[in-house]
Amino acid sequence: MRTEQTRTRKHGTEVINPTNFEDQGMARINAIKRIVDNEQYAKIDGCMIDLFSASAIIKVYDAINEDNKAKYRTKTAPVMANIAFELLK
Repeated sequence: MRTEQTRTRKHGTEVINPTNFEDQGMARINAIKRIVDNEQYAKIDGCMIDLFSASAIIKVYDAINEDNKAKYRTKTAPVMANIAFELLK
């Protein structure tokens, strides 16, 4: 497994592997926000996150309060996506 925190592949997709536990949550959220801003996709926590999933995650993240944001950031990207889709139903 690669150890660098963020790398960009040849075709422009990013692979994000946060290494510091305290920074993992915000690194994930920032990476997901970059997906939405750049209208791309990226591999986060070993799972490809597309624009649709990323926008759902960010929509839920922006809507919840600070305590729940801290809990939400501790989840992996696929779990965040599952929670987002359940809440957006």
